[in-house]
Amino acid sequence: MKTEAGEQARFDQPYPLLRSFVRFILPGLALLLVVSAALTMYGARELVEGIYLEQAMRRAQVIDRAMTEVAPKPWHRLKSGDAPRPIYAEPEGQVLLAELAREVRELDLTALKIYANGGVIQFDTDTRRIGTIDRSAAYAAAERGESSVVYRVDPNGSALYELYVLVAVPGSAPVVFELYEPVDHLNALLWRAGAAAAGVPSLILLGLMVAMTRMVVLAQHNITGRAALLADLRARLERLLSGAASQAVHRAVGTGGGIRSARARCTLLYSDIRDFTSYSEVNEPEQVIGFLNRVMAIIVDEIDRGGGDVDKLIGDAVLARFQGDRAEVRAISAAREALRRLDQMEFPRGVGIGIYTGDVISGTVGSADRMDFTIIGDSVNITARLCSIAARGELVVDTDTVRTAGDRGFGAEDSVTIKGRRERLTVRRWRLDSSRGGSP
Repeated sequence: MKTEAGEQARFDQPYPLLRSFVRFILPGLALLLVVSAALTMYGARELVEGIYLEQAMRRAQVIDRAMTEVAPKPWHRLKSGDAPRPIYAEPEGQVLLAELAREVRELDLTALKIYANGGVIQFDTDTRRIGTIDRSAAYAAAERGESSVVYRVDPNGSALYELYVLVAVPGSAPVVFELYEPVDHLNALLWRAGAAAAGVPSLILLGLMVAMTRMVVLAQHNITGRAALLADLRARLERLLSGAASQAVHRAVGTGGGIRSARARCTLLYSDIRDFTSYSEVNEPEQVIGFLNRVMAIIVDEIDRGGGDVDKLIGDAVLARFQGDRAEVRAISAAREALRRLDQMEFPRGVGIGIYTGDVISGTVGSADRMDFTIIGDSVNITARLCSIAARGELVVDTDTVRTAGDRGFGAEDSVTIKGRRERLTVRRWRLDSSRGGSP
């Protein structure tokens, strides 16, 4: 029962589209937005660095051509790897040193280094490092022809980019130039290029996320509303079915098969309003329906209290079944309480009830277009016959059911003839007027 109730509750719940979207899709879109922006910024940075490396190469070539024209001999010796300080001590070397310093100022460089083969610093804006060796990883890469950019912070706190490029001119030894550019200048270009490149796609993706969220919210609202309507429809339809029919349908849904018939042993309860036809003839239909509903409400309520299942309502009659532990006791108790409550209401017509225990076939009957889930068998017919011989406020039960229930409140055994059966059936009766003197 708990499993079926849990399955039913799960079935009634609307699909959590919004929760799934917020839990799985939205974080993915947010991650995509961040990754897209990061990749765009990375690409923009690579592009800007590439541009600056190309610009650094052109500046280095400009310096090389200028020095070749101004001081060709000392410049050639410097590029060939000769010791730099003796060169700069000569008059032409002094000219070369001055021209290199002037190029640094004109090209608006923060600093400049020129390396000969082996990492020897042939020129440095800081003349104290001229002639020293610096074989950094960036220099080694540039020596192989791989230009690179290195971020660094000077002791004074200024941030710089070191641009390493190789200048190889036919007829002379290749040299590595290390040009220093301020980070602020490069970052300004980076942020402008990155913002332009990443901003538009990011805004588009962000707008798409907002639109999708709005669409999912509306879809969830629609799904929840439809689920509520379906649950209400199911609840209303199930009130037209027996509990067994509802459970059989739920078990069959999704399996691809039909509802199977099954044999079961039940204690059946059949109630009927005495002389209902004459009451209907002399009263308005609205009054008849109102009376019938009040009577049925009491009987069905007591059946539910006893754990029974109303199989069907047949006009002014009720057919119910009780199964499981103490089915006989629960059926008799429900019938007695229903008769007591009906008697207290002082209705214009009373009810007779019959109870019988036997085997039935539970399943669907009808055509492919119209079916009914019900119980059939000789036990149903016997129960209806017992009800037909029950007077107003009387309960007629077969003796085997009374014996199994262990009840002493019934009258003496009585042998009755059941229409359609050759053998007589022994029954016992319980009446309201016989029970008022004490508890039966």
